[in-house]
Amino acid sequence: MAYESPSLPIYFKIKRIIKQRISDGSYPLGSKIPSEHELSKEFGVNRLTVRHALNLLAQEGYLKRFRKRGTFISKRVEEFEELELQGFFDDLFYHVGKFKTRKVQISEKKPPQAVADLFQLDRNRDKIKMIKRVRYLGEIPAAFTINYLPPEIGNQISKEELYQMSLLQIFKEKLKIPLGEAFQTIEASIADNEVAQALKISPGAQVLLMQRTFFTSYGKPFDFVQTFYRGDRFRYSVRFRYDDGGNHLLLSR
Repeated sequence: MAYESPSLPIYFKIKRIIKQRISDGSYPLGSKIPSEHELSKEFGVNRLTVRHALNLLAQEGYLKRFRKRGTFISKRVEEFEELELQGFFDDLFYHVGKFKTRKVQISEKKPPQAVADLFQLDRNRDKIKMIKRVRYLGEIPAAFTINYLPPEIGNQISKEELYQMSLLQIFKEKLKIPLGEAFQTIEASIADNEVAQALKISPGAQVLLMQRTFFTSYGKPFDFVQTFYRGDRFRYSVRFRYDDGGNHLLLSR
């Protein structure tokens, strides 16, 4: 079940529900979806709110809209998974919940220098837990993830759990870690041999590299993660809006 933040705009929630219906086949490819009027009655909102959600989906290529004829499904959601995050942990739970973990490897290693610095470890003496996972969307390997964890956290996580739930769920529900903030960077990269083999792509193929550092509510880092996404399966969107009151440009990712 998707996590929904109460802070998310209503049109965004409607957009997400419609995408889910496209994904699960409730709205098949080529089919006509209910009218704005029908959807506004279903969701209990005005037509302008529904129209905004449908226009965004049309802009992203999922819908085609015709005057008098109606709105039709033009693309399956699974053809392109979009990293559309609004800055809430709820969105992150929603995103990772779409994946199915197929392969897990847990090992104990000397940390890279950047990780040792992050966790304030002695690289020559201390070790970290490294968790590598291949995560699938449907039958396609879509993401290769490497988590670097302090031993006191990593030692409490098993392979069996990682096949059953996301690591974020384990942090929150099993380990009761008070989630605070996460800092994220995104960049274009290329697949080395390990990434290429995991994602079943050619070495040197383009991938999207997302790196996140997670902090507790009291500011202590507890997880550094690198995720390599297949370039032919993902895109990252940013929505800009202008705040008239404070004359600030706000970003919604």
